[in-house]
Amino acid sequence: MQCDPCGGELIAIPNRESFQCSNCQRYAFATELDDPAAPIELTGDGVGVCCPKCQVGLQFAVLHDRWRVCFCTACRGYVIDSGCLGVIVHELRAHYRGPDADPVPLNQDELAEQRDCPACAQQMETHPYYGPGTAVINSCSDCKVTWMDHRELASIIRTPGFRHHPDSSLIPVKLNPNPKEIQDRSVETAGKIIVHAATGFIF
Repeated sequence: MQCDPCGGELIAIPNRESFQCSNCQRYAFATELDDPAAPIELTGDGVGVCCPKCQVGLQFAVLHDRWRVCFCTACRGYVIDSGCLGVIVHELRAHYRGPDADPVPLNQDELAEQRDCPACAQQMETHPYYGPGTAVINSCSDCKVTWMDHRELASIIRTPGFRHHPDSSLIPVKLNPNPKEIQDRSVETAGKIIVHAATGFIF
């Protein structure tokens, strides 16, 4: 496969249903944003901070019609509230009825990657997701946000293993303000407030 803009070779990214150009480093994807496995809806509003992976400006988006995230349109990764992530995994795994994914080993190359938190600009912790599967995620314990690469959530949802009953209760982590309210705050604190408070639940 070739990259449309430059004609370079597209290299498959393992377990991500995506490709990266060996020449210009652009990403290409096998699925659309509205793919049922991980549907993303853009709101059209910029966040004001950059993607920790490719430095493109993040945008407000809604994941699975319910959860707010700060989304990168270039690499399709996103920032989400760390506590909310656990609730998402609980709910989506409980309701998933598709085939399980084949087990894959932990990607040691991903463990060596480093990301800076888009909220505080400090280095995030890179570690395996402490739950089902072998996804490697980046989290900031100070800002309580997590960076998820494209299709990482989908891989966690499809991982074989225990699933809670669909009717099991979920405890909301917090109720966040609307993105518009956040964007109206002072520019000096925009980065941390927007990323931390704009990710999470929509009720």
